[in-house]
Amino acid sequence: MLVITPRMTLLASIFPSGASWGPVIWLMQLGLIVHAIRTGRPYWWIWVLIMVPGLGGLAYVLVEVMPGIRSPRGFLRALKPRKWRIAELRKRLEESETVVNRMNLAEALFEAGEFQEAHDVGAASLTGIFKNDPRTLTEVARYTLALGHFAEAYEILKKVDLTGNKMLGLELRLLMGDALSGLGRDAEAEAAYLSLEGSYIGEAPHAGLASLYDKTGRPEEAGRLWKEIVDRHRRAGPAWRRTERRWYTLAASRLKSRAR
Repeated sequence: MLVITPRMTLLASIFPSGASWGPVIWLMQLGLIVHAIRTGRPYWWIWVLIMVPGLGGLAYVLVEVMPGIRSPRGFLRALKPRKWRIAELRKRLEESETVVNRMNLAEALFEAGEFQEAHDVGAASLTGIFKNDPRTLTEVARYTLALGHFAEAYEILKKVDLTGNKMLGLELRLLMGDALSGLGRDAEAEAAYLSLEGSYIGEAPHAGLASLYDKTGRPEEAGRLWKEIVDRHRRAGPAWRRTERRWYTLAASRLKSRAR
């Protein structure tokens, strides 16, 4: 038997037949609560979603979800299954064999977790005038690191010439830190990560440093960094939470494993 609460009565002014819409609204609210927890939204959103169903959910979508969708085209892209987008990029590359199309496909494959194919597609771009292109080399090194081929990635990164492309230097230092850490050159890796403090926008260097501390037997320092990543994510705005979600998820997982 469905119990009609005062809050559900409020929904009747928004949705026709409030009682029949009630279960649907509560299921939607539950989905938004799960979304808030899994994506690290501030905890007070959970209270809002529980206490003000319907209106609270609408507010959550407007404040937390919609800012991540920058245009109607972006909205449609967000709804499109990743496999469809990859298929479109494959077709585009078949129709026009350009480095831009190849690297766009490689990036989509990388985001889908297809690291080997992303590497193979991207590495095929290192020919002709793009053989020593700094950006292409850096991206291929990133895919190579994802495969755990640290020595190969290190050699690729050493080829990057930053002349005329200083903005790429931060990304290069980050990836070099990852490569050095994978090679067991821990002191050099730590120096690379620390050199990015205050200049690199994002959590990647902090996550790399925390992982390094875990690996080298410094759990207290690692725990502090993991907690800082989680705390910043919860306090941040939608744009930051969207771009840094990967590191929040990793940090939350590491902290959870410590609590067991």
